[in-house]
Amino acid sequence: MPLNEFRQDLVSGEWVLFASGRGKRPNAKVRQILYQSPADCPFENFFDPGKNDNEVVWGYPDNENWKALIIKNKYPTLKTGLCTPENAVGPYKAHDAVGEHEVVVYRAHDRSFDDFTKEDIVNAVKVYKKRYIELSKLSDCVRYISIFHNHGLEAGATVYHPHSQIISMPILPPDVFRSLSGSFYYYSKNQRRVYDVILEWEMNEGKRIITENDKFVAFCPFASKYPFEVRIFSKESHAHFEEMPDDIDPYFADIIHDVLARIKAVLGRPAFNFFIHTAPVRMPQNELFGIDMHQFYHWHLEVVPHTKTDAGFEIGTGIAVNSGDPDQAAKELREANV
Repeated sequence: MPLNEFRQDLVSGEWVLFASGRGKRPNAKVRQILYQSPADCPFENFFDPGKNDNEVVWGYPDNENWKALIIKNKYPTLKTGLCTPENAVGPYKAHDAVGEHEVVVYRAHDRSFDDFTKEDIVNAVKVYKKRYIELSKLSDCVRYISIFHNHGLEAGATVYHPHSQIISMPILPPDVFRSLSGSFYYYSKNQRRVYDVILEWEMNEGKRIITENDKFVAFCPFASKYPFEVRIFSKESHAHFEEMPDDIDPYFADIIHDVLARIKAVLGRPAFNFFIHTAPVRMPQNELFGIDMHQFYHWHLEVVPHTKTDAGFEIGTGIAVNSGDPDQAAKELREANV
């Protein structure tokens, strides 16, 4: 029976409308992938004089034997500069868009992230953590650092060569703020950490669990905004991704590898985004109302395959419409032949 139901996210309070019958529309799972040849690729020949003018920050494990390379984005969303205070423009608040916008380029041109080996993903995780820590110390202006990966044209990727991105910014993104304040509100009302409640309930229910290992669990959230949306949580609650011990990296890489393989098997290589939601950089201004909001948060990774386009209802109301059933999505992913 099709799922038709409004569900409210326990943390943010946002409503999601489930209308799983819409997932049967023609071409509901057909997506495009942009291709560029190595000859046309801006992420080749980094150390050949005259062939590539991208500014290299560093290579991992080093510039000569690099498996991943941090470079400055040539078309940055934010600009490098001096930290300036927030200012008022009439009744509005404004802030100079000062920060760093960098790209993590991976070595192989024709292997997308969902083709990576577990070792490749371990390397990516180590690069994410290392650069996060460096950027957090670069300026007192850094309030949040976003780590994300776009795969495919519909996910916002404009370069075929596999790459992730890291952006540091002087403001707290609204989605993160809602999650922090929602986590605090839930604790103040129930005296339990909301992510502990979510994980305990999902583990007990079992039907939305996709896969797990000793340290992490992946599931399709009860109030998923998107068809086949997946969240990966550490079984040990912690607010800050960058503080994950190095010996845990392989477990994190293992479950990312597993989840992406299952999505590829079920959906036929869709465009997708993944991003790390972590607590803000530890700074005094992140303490709201004299309370350290971080203690109620739990960092995690979200994977969003692109199988739908928002239309008038979603844009006009702010209510996501999910054309899939997370129970069924989890079943398909869990039973995928990988």
